[in-house]
Amino acid sequence: MTQVSSLYLHVPFCQHLCNYCDFYKKPLDSQRDQFLEYQDFLKNSVSQHEKFLLQNNFSWAPLETVYLGGGTPSLWGKNGAEFFAKELCSIPLKDDAEFTMEVDPGTWTEEMLSAWQEVGLNRISVGTQSLNPEFLKILDRIHSLNDSLYFLKFLQKNQWNYSLDFLLGVPFSHEKKRDIKQELDLLLDHSPKHISLYILNARSKYPHIQHIPDDDYISEEYLFVSEYLRSLGFHHYEVSNFALPGFESKHNQKYWNGQGVAALGPTGTGYLAINDNKATRYKWKVTKPEVEIEELGPTELLLEKTYLSLRTSLGLKITPERYPLYLDWIKKNYATEDNGFIKLNSSGFLILDSLMKDLL
Repeated sequence: MTQVSSLYLHVPFCQHLCNYCDFYKKPLDSQRDQFLEYQDFLKNSVSQHEKFLLQNNFSWAPLETVYLGGGTPSLWGKNGAEFFAKELCSIPLKDDAEFTMEVDPGTWTEEMLSAWQEVGLNRISVGTQSLNPEFLKILDRIHSLNDSLYFLKFLQKNQWNYSLDFLLGVPFSHEKKRDIKQELDLLLDHSPKHISLYILNARSKYPHIQHIPDDDYISEEYLFVSEYLRSLGFHHYEVSNFALPGFESKHNQKYWNGQGVAALGPTGTGYLAINDNKATRYKWKVTKPEVEIEELGPTELLLEKTYLSLRTSLGLKITPERYPLYLDWIKKNYATEDNGFIKLNSSGFLILDSLMKDLL
């Protein structure tokens, strides 16, 4: 029986639905206790999930990583930690497990964090996005710059392991002359060990769609941030992620390495790696505790492995028939060859989708 040692839990509630975000989420309704409904959903899901694992010949191993994403999981509060301990902690955590929760500034208390620490929380992913009040307003964020700075000072003072989200391609960046370096320096003053760098990918009805910077502007932002962070000792270890040595996200590396990750919560997506030629991806429905299943065969897995390998600094193992194409990437300064692997640099990461089309 194959074992799975990672869990993703989707917590779909937010105080406010930001106008650019496409993740599944729901606004909190003060007229009813949605978290009680959510917990009932999870209770029913757990038993279904156990059956699903057994049907696929999987069982739990002690958890190496846990990740609470959303939404805004920190809104679950102390009650969430108590529920987790009572209903979801039958699977033991390894002593060195990485346990991450996404926390937006202004949605936390010391009491809440302490309660989650007691059940294993040891890493925070902070939804900062920007450290400029004007751009926070454009991004429809409800937290203030002071909320962010207060939280970062708390995390720094209490020596938390934490990551920061930073968003590029923000509307009006060109017109309002967004100072990326100034924002980064303010972030770095608080000694983060990890930074996740995302480019705004807006839907067609996004209200500021006409004011998103062009591709050249965004490319310059991305390459500047990459060069700047690398000059300060950060490792650009995946397209969107930078870490000081030893602080890479263990949970996300499971996905990129094609390892199994179980999931719970509405729209939570899990992946069971059965063998080199077969895998099952499943996604929880929103309205009832049932999963939608996608079976992956050799062709789909090869495509995923190729794409995910190129996303990371580990790179893709070179095959002789593709070497002329890789040599072209090297000549164009998109990649390097290292001990039988082709490894994209920041310029290559930036145009990964285009390079994949060439490869296919």
